[in-house]
Amino acid sequence: MKKYELTEITKEIDGVILYKIKALIDIPEKEVKIGHLGGYIQFESNLSHEGTCWVGGVAKVLGDVQVFGDAMVGGDAMVYGFACVFGNARVFGHACIYGTAEVYDSAWVYGAAHVYGDSRIWGNAKVYGDAEIYDYAEIYHNARVWNSAMIYGNAKVYGYAKISGWAKVYGDTRVYGDARVYFRTNVFGNTCVYGDTCLSGGDWTKNPMSIIGSKHHVCHCDTDKIRVGCRILTFDEWLEQYEQIGKEHDYTDEEIIEYKLIIDFIININKLS
Repeated sequence: MKKYELTEITKEIDGVILYKIKALIDIPEKEVKIGHLGGYIQFESNLSHEGTCWVGGVAKVLGDVQVFGDAMVGGDAMVYGFACVFGNARVFGHACIYGTAEVYDSAWVYGAAHVYGDSRIWGNAKVYGDAEIYDYAEIYHNARVWNSAMIYGNAKVYGYAKISGWAKVYGDTRVYGDARVYFRTNVFGNTCVYGDTCLSGGDWTKNPMSIIGSKHHVCHCDTDKIRVGCRILTFDEWLEQYEQIGKEHDYTDEEIIEYKLIIDFIININKLS
């Protein structure tokens, strides 16, 4: 059974005709009643007749939402306000897109994610879980944001970057490349996180120390922790175990000395901050 129909109320955007929708059934979960006028879509394929998904505002909520192109809203998702979903974008699950947010290209927003304000999700980016994207934040290229992470302010997350684990990225920060930010890490100010950098905790208001060694990448990844390759230890643990760990991973004597110098350097720089 269809839950809406296209009306004769139309608008044109760059030569594309969009049609206002009208509810044919009640959708209590979205406070939609039979006869309620929703937002604008180009094709019925833009909004699924299954689930409780809806495009457009509810009672007393103004908006001019638009979904067009090959974009699809499904599941129990909702797009309202002045939001715009287009291109090959997908919005589903219990996701909400509102404000003047835009989701486009081949981006996906799903789970219980919320995207609002003047934020933009595009490229092949994916935002899901309980993530929140708002203000003027941008998520794009192949970036991933999930697990209650929050991106806001003028922050930009792109490349193959991943943000998760209740992390917060805001201010004028940039997270890109293969960088990782997770485990309640806060990145703000004008901080730039890039390359293979992995932040796993603490508050960062400056660029994290990140050095490419002969065998592994080394990063100051938490308040008192250093990551070498995939291993994360405290400053004291590295000072105690660096030689043993180096031998376990077939480091030469010269490489062990090199990594000890890098570890000492990061620790001393941290003492000055």
